[in-house]
Amino acid sequence: MNLWVWVVAAAGLAAVIAAEFTLSRGAFTTRAAVGWIGVYVSLAALFGLALGFTSGWVTAGQFYTGYLTEYSLSLDNLFVFSVIMGWFAVAPARQPRVLLFGIGVALVLRSVLIVAGATALNHFGWLFYPLGGVLLWTAAGLLARPGARPGGQPERHTRLTTWLRRRVAVTGAASVLLLAAAIGVTDLLFAFDSIPAVFGITTNALLVVACNVFALMGLRQVYALIAGVLGRIAYLNVGLGLICAFIGVKLLLRALHGSGVSWAAEIPSWLSVLVVAALLLATVLAGAITGRRPARTSERTTLERRFAVIDTDGNGLWQPDDGQLLARRLCETFGHAADSAACRAVAAAQQNLFDTMLPHMDANGDRVISRDEFITAVGVEIVDRPGFDAAVGAAARSLIQVADADGNGVLDAGEYARLAAVYGARAEEAERAFARLDQDRNGVLDTAELTAAISQFFASRDPGARGNVAFGRL
Repeated sequence: MNLWVWVVAAAGLAAVIAAEFTLSRGAFTTRAAVGWIGVYVSLAALFGLALGFTSGWVTAGQFYTGYLTEYSLSLDNLFVFSVIMGWFAVAPARQPRVLLFGIGVALVLRSVLIVAGATALNHFGWLFYPLGGVLLWTAAGLLARPGARPGGQPERHTRLTTWLRRRVAVTGAASVLLLAAAIGVTDLLFAFDSIPAVFGITTNALLVVACNVFALMGLRQVYALIAGVLGRIAYLNVGLGLICAFIGVKLLLRALHGSGVSWAAEIPSWLSVLVVAALLLATVLAGAITGRRPARTSERTTLERRFAVIDTDGNGLWQPDDGQLLARRLCETFGHAADSAACRAVAAAQQNLFDTMLPHMDANGDRVISRDEFITAVGVEIVDRPGFDAAVGAAARSLIQVADADGNGVLDAGEYARLAAVYGARAEEAERAFARLDQDRNGVLDTAELTAAISQFFASRDPGARGNVAFGRL
């Protein structure tokens, strides 16, 4: 491989990263994210062409296949990034910079792993067998749950981020460097499907590193566009599963061919590019077609979405820790000290609301409320209705108190959007929710409007109730 191609590519990529770092301030807008994605994809395409002219089209084909594979399989890591950002209540304006440093850490760690892996594979060809098996196992898991949330096993992510959060709490505030280290380490832990997949295409360590660099540097903008809706992308798991299965078979055929099995033909690079690209295109088109069909939201789906709002740590249970975590996030977002009156009020209100709903929803008496218990109990007559109304009213007042930045006793659209963001709502969701909750159309939400919405959230099974958007998420 010609050295000048790599030098020019490295210099060009560094220049683009520096330009983006300088020009991009705060969270990416949709237009900016799409623009930077186009820049990074164009750089990857040009780099592949340069490889083709200088090192041969087989090498270029290996790069394109590896790049597409890394890009697609790294979508899975967006869910992990989202969990970490949520745990630490990272403001949207800070997230791109945190991800930039985090992915930098991830690239260093991945490069070490890639060099070690390539060295081992070049010396011990039999390692292709277990790597192929790992990819087929991964593919089977993805295909077995085609409609499941990408990233799978959310409890695994929760345990990991809980551990990280405790470490940060011990060492001090959640600084950019600590968050970057957390993202880098978790990216490495959840990259053990994508790196073996690229080794199924080439064992050239430098080429594998290039695939990772180009894929990961464009991933931050993809995160800005789709992280909030990643779990609702239809057929993503199917597409990723088929890619893993294809590369797994390719690995096994290569291993068999190297062992002297005559019928085991190696799959050429150009065919790998076509297959991976076709699978990605089919996944996107299938999801787009499904997304255009009229949505028919079931009652259970609506209630599951409601439960996801109050299950702050995402472990499948509503428990007191969820309310306390939410209170900390709210206070950090709106700049209140942990011992301030607003913080104490919102924490107390969250605890009181949980205590009020516990006897109504906790069917098995384990002092926590599961998703199924929540879904079953919503809409059932509440015995202690006065206590429920009082708890809901206190919750609404405390939320307005903590989010009312200008101190006028109500929430305008901007204040509500910041409040809804803590609950995981995107800006456009918060805007639509505000329009529905502002019943008198006076441009603000008062305590009565927010109280009515929260009451419906916990007591109405109607999929069209305003309470569905009490916290911004639709």
